[in-house]
Amino acid sequence: MKVENFLAVYEQALKCYKQGDCDTAWQMITEFEQEQGTQVLLGGLLKAYILRTQKKYVSEISLLEDLVRDFMDSEDKKRLADAYSLLGAAYRMLGQSESAVAAFVRSAQLEPSTGRQLTEISNALFAANAIEDLPAAKMQELYAQYRRDLQEMAVPAYPKPAWHHSKIRVGYLSADLRDHAVGQFVRPFFFHYNPADFEVFVYQLNKDSDFVTEDLRSAPAHWRNLAGAEFAEIARVIREDEIDILVELGGHTAGNALPVFAYRPAAVQLSGIGYFNSTGIHECDGFLSDIYCAPEENSPYFTEKLLRLSNTHFCYQPYKTFPQVSPPPCLQNGYITFGSFNNFAKVNDGMLHLWREILLRVANSRLILKHQLLGTEEGRTYTLNRLKKLQLPIERIELRPYAKDYLQEYADMDIALDTAPYPGGLTTCEALYMGVPVVVLSGNRHGARFGKSFLSNLGLAELAAETADQYVNIAVAMAGDQELLLALRQNLRRMMQASPLMDAQGYMRDVEHLYRKILAEIN
Repeated sequence: MKVENFLAVYEQALKCYKQGDCDTAWQMITEFEQEQGTQVLLGGLLKAYILRTQKKYVSEISLLEDLVRDFMDSEDKKRLADAYSLLGAAYRMLGQSESAVAAFVRSAQLEPSTGRQLTEISNALFAANAIEDLPAAKMQELYAQYRRDLQEMAVPAYPKPAWHHSKIRVGYLSADLRDHAVGQFVRPFFFHYNPADFEVFVYQLNKDSDFVTEDLRSAPAHWRNLAGAEFAEIARVIREDEIDILVELGGHTAGNALPVFAYRPAAVQLSGIGYFNSTGIHECDGFLSDIYCAPEENSPYFTEKLLRLSNTHFCYQPYKTFPQVSPPPCLQNGYITFGSFNNFAKVNDGMLHLWREILLRVANSRLILKHQLLGTEEGRTYTLNRLKKLQLPIERIELRPYAKDYLQEYADMDIALDTAPYPGGLTTCEALYMGVPVVVLSGNRHGARFGKSFLSNLGLAELAAETADQYVNIAVAMAGDQELLLALRQNLRRMMQASPLMDAQGYMRDVEHLYRKILAEIN
């Protein structure tokens, strides 16, 4: 087989794929493989991307498992690393988090680019958060790997700054300043800060802008669009702005710029909001949290100090238009409907066992599961087989695909069931705002206690369980109290609006008090 022959076919197939003609692209690669009697790693990768685009994650995993086995001795380490990265993402989509972590780590080991190595370890850390009973030592191993890879970049750190401003300069760094979960929680930073004492700088990393981006850009802040910039350039701009406190809003999520911290462009460097666990790097001075998410300021899952606000470290400012709240459906149909609209990557076997127990204890109850995985035949088949294996009553479970008007579907749910140890964030807020009470299971680290923080700030801490048995008992008890369900349906939205969760000015007073305290401690 001549390489140039395959590359000509590949380029044509890639063009079809980019134009949205996946079937033709697939056919071209397959016909070439059949004619030559062999598979090509690059062609296999394109087929994996096609399956991902079609949301055929089960088929994608099967193809990639064969690919990494057949090409395990390939000298093309870069493309083999890409195959493991795709495999990790597909595993994670199906909730196979342990396998996802292993695949991402293997990708990092093969990857020749230090920048990509960092991305793959970030992917591994993100996936690890959904693993049941994950020991802190495992997270610390991954943090150590991230730091080693970061050291290989030989980043030259700036000296300790000596500037002094009449106002405190705060910079916010994010790739999610758009219609994204993060976008629903950052508006107070830009619009409700105290201009007499603070000056705000925003560093946008997302290439695509939308209506959320445009609204945020209208804030009285210095806006820097650094989308596509190298880490060194981002650090240079931040340094020239003489930032006192830099707040990184991505953590180990897609498009993050955590390596910028290694340059030490700001006097103080913090992380929070967009990620639920430690950065794992020593150049991060603190992580934004609250007294409900962090019982102590130190955690074995973190390398930085947890900065605990007295109420909530989130302020929910939604951009969505919400439909009217409807009565709980149990008043009409005579049975309780539980539901979870969380990303299915968060639904581990432990949660499914608890949901099975709840369904068995609440006679004639139903469960609605909703996610993009459930929008394809193979995704539904995979999920049904998984539910059957765990002996859930599948005749009482409804699988729904993602839909743009999903907020309307909260009208079909009486009680929402949160996931653990990777809980809902925006999903929980949306359920509560639609009048649907959420039962949560608090974990042993900051990110696993989001639900407890939300509910405590609403005055509903009794819906936050500390043990699996309590989680089941709370859900069962609520199912038997239709008066309570009706009262919550009628009042939850108002309760949220009156709570610290949506008090932008009160939230910023707390945040700015924290900023002043941090700066006072280092001066």
